[in-house]
Amino acid sequence: QEHRKAAPTRSPGRGDEVDGAASAEVQRLEEAKVNCSQQAVATALAFACFVAVRSVHPIVIDISKTDGKLPYGKATPCVINSAVDIIVGNGLAFLIGGMDGLKQCWDPKPLKVFSAIAVAYAFGDFLEMQSMSVMGGSAYQVLLQSKLLITALIMWLVRGQGQTPLQWNVLATIAIGMSAFVTVDAGPSSAPFNPIGIFFVLVKVCFSCACAVLTEKYLKVYSNMPIYVQVAQLKFVWLWTSLLLTFLFDRKVVEHGFFHGWDGRTMVVALSWVCKGWSTFLVLKTLNSVLKNIGEAVAILVIFVFDVAVAGAVEEYLPVHGKEFHMSSFLVVLVVVLTVATYAMAPTSAQIANGQK
Repeated sequence: QEHRKAAPTRSPGRGDEVDGAASAEVQRLEEAKVNCSQQAVATALAFACFVAVRSVHPIVIDISKTDGKLPYGKATPCVINSAVDIIVGNGLAFLIGGMDGLKQCWDPKPLKVFSAIAVAYAFGDFLEMQSMSVMGGSAYQVLLQSKLLITALIMWLVRGQGQTPLQWNVLATIAIGMSAFVTVDAGPSSAPFNPIGIFFVLVKVCFSCACAVLTEKYLKVYSNMPIYVQVAQLKFVWLWTSLLLTFLFDRKVVEHGFFHGWDGRTMVVALSWVCKGWSTFLVLKTLNSVLKNIGEAVAILVIFVFDVAVAGAVEEYLPVHGKEFHMSSFLVVLVVVLTVATYAMAPTSAQIANGQK
C-alpha cells in the first residue's frame, strides 16, 4: 500500500490575517488617493486665490487714481491696514485663547524679532505705493519679477549658492523682457510712466527679498505660534514705521491731514492691502515656491487683459481708462510670463547634483 503525504492545508487563522492585511492595504491606498485629490483641490484653490489677490491689488490702486495721480497720502492705506491687522490678530487671539492668547501677542522675545522684520516690510509697502503713483499696475507687476534675479544674486553673494547656466540664461531673459515691456508699452492704464518708478520698484524688491528670507527663518523658529499671533506681532512696529514714513515724506498729509483725499476708492485700497497681507500668510502655506512664482507671473497677464479688454467696458462705472491692444506689448508679456514659469520649473544645481549621484 502506497503512503501518500497529505497536502499541507492553510490554517484558517493565517488566511484571515492575509485577507485582513490586503483589505487594510486597499483601504490605505483609497485614503491616500482621496487625500491626494483633496490636496490637489486645495492647491488649485490656493493658486487661484493667490493670482486673484496679486492681480486685483494693483488694479484697485490704479482705479483709486484721479487724472493719473493718487489724491490721498500714498502710504495712508498701509497705515490703516496695519491697524486693522493688529485689531484682528489680537481679537482672534483673545477669542480663541482667552487672556493667555492675548498675552502671547505681546510676548517680548518674539516681538523684538518680528519688529525688526516689520521695519523692512513697512519700507517695502511705502516704496510700492510710491512706485504705483508713477506707473500702472501692469508695468509694476512686470518689473516686480526682477525679484528673481535679485534673489539669485543675494543667494550667490551671501550663501555662495549659485544658479545653473540654464537658470542664469533664463534670468537674463526675464531682465531683457522687463526692459522690452517698459520700452514698447504705450503707457500704463492710469498714470504716465516715470523712470523713477523703476528705482522705487527695484529698492522695494530688495526689501522684499530680505524680508522673505528673514520671515521664513523666524516663522519656523516660532512655528508653535498661531498665524494670527505672528501677524499681530509683525504689524505693531509695522504700523508705527508706516506712520512715521507718511509724515516724513508726504507733504499732503502734513498740510491737509491724514485722511485728506480719501473716498470710497481709497477704502477699497486699504481693504485690498488687508486681503493681500492675510492671503500671503495663509495661502502660501499651501503653495510651494514654484507655484508662487508662476502665480506672480500669471497675475501680469490678468492685469494686462483687464487693461485692454475690461477697463474700456467699465469706464462708465469706474474711473479707469482702457488701453489699446498692441501686439508687441502682448508678446512681451507672454515672454515674461513663460520665462518666469520656465525658471520656476528649471532644476536647481542641487537637484542636478543629486540626480548625478
